[in-house]
Amino acid sequence: MKYFILLIKLVIFTMLVLIRLGEWDVAHLYQWSKYREALDYYVNTLASIAIFLMLLDFIQFAATRWYRYRHRISRDDNFIIGVGQIYLLLLVVGIVVGILSMFRIDVRQLFTSLSIIFAGIAILTKDYITNMINGMIITFSGQLSIGDNVRIGEHRGKIIDITLQNIHLLNDDDDVIYIPNALLLTIEVVNYTKREIKRSSIEFEIDLKHLKTVEEMETMLIDTISPFAAMIQPDSYYLRIAEVKKDMVSMKFQYILKEPNKELDRQIRRKAVRQLVEIISEREKVADQIPDLPDMPGHAVI
Repeated sequence: MKYFILLIKLVIFTMLVLIRLGEWDVAHLYQWSKYREALDYYVNTLASIAIFLMLLDFIQFAATRWYRYRHRISRDDNFIIGVGQIYLLLLVVGIVVGILSMFRIDVRQLFTSLSIIFAGIAILTKDYITNMINGMIITFSGQLSIGDNVRIGEHRGKIIDITLQNIHLLNDDDDVIYIPNALLLTIEVVNYTKREIKRSSIEFEIDLKHLKTVEEMETMLIDTISPFAAMIQPDSYYLRIAEVKKDMVSMKFQYILKEPNKELDRQIRRKAVRQLVEIISEREKVADQIPDLPDMPGHAVI
């Protein structure tokens, strides 16, 4: 069906080219009209607009088709998305120029006459233009791709779309976060998918009074996620101390899945985090039952 539609487009495209070149005269269809000269102009203009738009469509189809065949892929990756974004830009430009041409407006003279106004518009829309340029750079650079698990600033999740204006990020709560492309140049971006070892990490902080030993906490967490042991690489468990503060310590419990699986990773995280809450809650209750040390003789109470 797709190729049948493509064949129809080629036939129409050929007919339009013949009309525009004057090889196929359609003036007899309106030769009785007193507006024949105007109709000749509109027929040629509409033919030119249609030829440009269809040629644009053919170029996009050929580029994406060649790329899919060469790399043997069926899904959309950064290159295909980038070609689509360029296609949309040129499509908008072609439609705008076509509409102006329909009103017999000289586009070059119009832009020259309104250069100061367009300079002001460019200043007002500089953020939009910056986002658009950055979107092109991100798309073709290959540093970020749809499906990558990343952390952008304080947000972490999976990239589900890259547009000219922003990146769509799906976090662990299934919330879609829209991050402007311009922000990526001024903020730290971590791509967890690009690293060779896909290590999952659960970050948490615990009060020192709730922590007996690091080894004991590590053992409890390993026992908690033991139902998923068949999907986790053996000996990949590791409880790392990230930072020691005055009253608490920041830790990262890490493990490596045998096969990347976002839903499985979410289940493991949920179980581990709930166990951490239970551990801290129980030890908080025990700590509250311990009486404060009595004041030493000779020391004033402040």
